[in-house]
Amino acid sequence: MLNAYVYPGFGYFETEVENRPPELSFNLKDNRCDPLVTVALKAMERALSALKFKEFSLETAIYTVTDTGCQSHILRVVDALKSMRPRQAFFARGSAVMFSTYGSMAIGSHGPCISITGRGAALAQALNLARNFCEESDCHRAVLLCADEFGGVMSASAAYFTSEDIHKMNVLIKFGMEDQNVDLCAGLILNSYFSS
Repeated sequence: MLNAYVYPGFGYFETEVENRPPELSFNLKDNRCDPLVTVALKAMERALSALKFKEFSLETAIYTVTDTGCQSHILRVVDALKSMRPRQAFFARGSAVMFSTYGSMAIGSHGPCISITGRGAALAQALNLARNFCEESDCHRAVLLCADEFGGVMSASAAYFTSEDIHKMNVLIKFGMEDQNVDLCAGLILNSYFSS
């Protein structure tokens, strides 16, 4: 497991699907999130714990990129459909939106929550939005969450940026769009960028 903090504000967490979701330090008012969202929040917790302050701006934006979405919840919905049992809240709990919503709740932010489904190009889009918000709005802080489930492993990466990190965001946008990276999951791109 990669847990080196090469960059203050970067965190990573992974676990096998069979394992229980990790314990969080965040005080969530609603803890019904998908296990992959809990893994993403653990990565965010690690990213933010490397920083020296505890107060986060109410206007901190949360940007999420996922290729697979919340597989556990999607499978529950499919299982319920097979037996014609009602299953509510698919869009609230099974889509990429859940990552940014719970990320925002975890730090008490009222800033934008933007979720994008995809890989390298989606990462570049999320970073471009984050950069624009940091440069041109009252929202000068951003958390980027990337989470996916492949081969029985749930993994997530998180990075924290401020308006002082515009150059780093520009470099990461270019890095994510390079030929060898554009088809990779966003979390793999973040890990590669921050561990090199």
